[in-house]
Amino acid sequence: MFVERFGPRQAQLVFAAVRGDQPVFDADMHVQEPPEIWLEFLDPALRDRVEGGTREQALPTADGRSLIDLPTPPEDRREMRPTMMEDRYGDLARRGFDAPALLEGMDVEGVDVGALFPSYGLYVPWADHLAPELAIGLARSYNRWIISLCADGDRRLVPVALAPLHDPDATAAEVRRAVNDDGVKAIMLRPNPVQGRTVSHPDHDRFFAEMVDLDIPVILHEGTAAVVAAAGADRFDTWCGRHAASHPMEQMLALAGLIFDGVLERHPGLRVGVFESGTGWLRWWLHRLDEHWEFLGAEVPQAKLRPSEYVARQCVISTETDDPFVGDTVAALGADHVVWASDFPHPEAPWPHAVDGFLERGLSPADEAAVLWSTPCALYHLDPASLGRGRALPREPSLAANP
Repeated sequence: MFVERFGPRQAQLVFAAVRGDQPVFDADMHVQEPPEIWLEFLDPALRDRVEGGTREQALPTADGRSLIDLPTPPEDRREMRPTMMEDRYGDLARRGFDAPALLEGMDVEGVDVGALFPSYGLYVPWADHLAPELAIGLARSYNRWIISLCADGDRRLVPVALAPLHDPDATAAEVRRAVNDDGVKAIMLRPNPVQGRTVSHPDHDRFFAEMVDLDIPVILHEGTAAVVAAAGADRFDTWCGRHAASHPMEQMLALAGLIFDGVLERHPGLRVGVFESGTGWLRWWLHRLDEHWEFLGAEVPQAKLRPSEYVARQCVISTETDDPFVGDTVAALGADHVVWASDFPHPEAPWPHAVDGFLERGLSPADEAAVLWSTPCALYHLDPASLGRGRALPREPSLAANP
């Protein structure tokens, strides 16, 4: 392999030469959080309620309870443990995927900019049993840490904050702090219900209004085996069954709720990303939602537009390298509604061939340019000139004009 023979910098230059001047924005990269961050960055008043994780069991416990619900014993789902990650990623994993290691991995892949989402943080602050102050405190620990990581990222790492909705008003205050004080560029929500409330519950309305006022996107991102209600968790005792169901189905339900419960109608400036669930389901789901709106719309008067019109106005979906449906999705919705994600450094990520694999999907050069750069810049409301290696492209997607 070229990378092994000549090193990451030379590999990046070769990849850039092959691809021309096309910049690449990875809209959904991940981090590997060190287990100590949940205590090191936690407010002192909460520290006696959290027991930190270890190298081999990275998740902490909170108020004496687990923050993950594995359908099989932990040893059967070991891919993200340090020893397994080292087998997959070598020195990058041994260095803990710190900022220099992430940048090196991006250079090998040929990625200019990456938005960073959690790994263990997909579980820690979201557990349904958490007291609100503890859920928000654990999210704040992560948010503080991700800012410290991105500070060493040469303007190429985009911080995404966590926003569990156990107490929507208090969470909105934490997001305000993270945006105004630390400069986070987006928030992540799980699509699952929390403490009996769906994402689109009326109690969350002021939270969404605050996100519009802060001018940051809300990214829905599932993660199998959190201690939350999840599609498939009551049907399957295996990781295989639960994972296959939860990622697309929770997103489908959350999106329908945002539409039928009137969230997108009441907040037309809200930008929503639907991530890590593939794209193939979206056209069929919108067709079904449109049909139901047409003959049962009197039951959902909060939705004044067709569901597909709300998605066209406010939503973006992520594709990945192995998504065979992306061409049809782009043709139906437009490249200004699709972003590309590598899932690096999760074990199933096709690194270091993710970008090249995506380019083999056969999109037009203009659509590739939008999916790989201008659409994610618009979603995150980032000026390319503000990014490391940032380059503007002639084509600007429609979402860039949204308030």
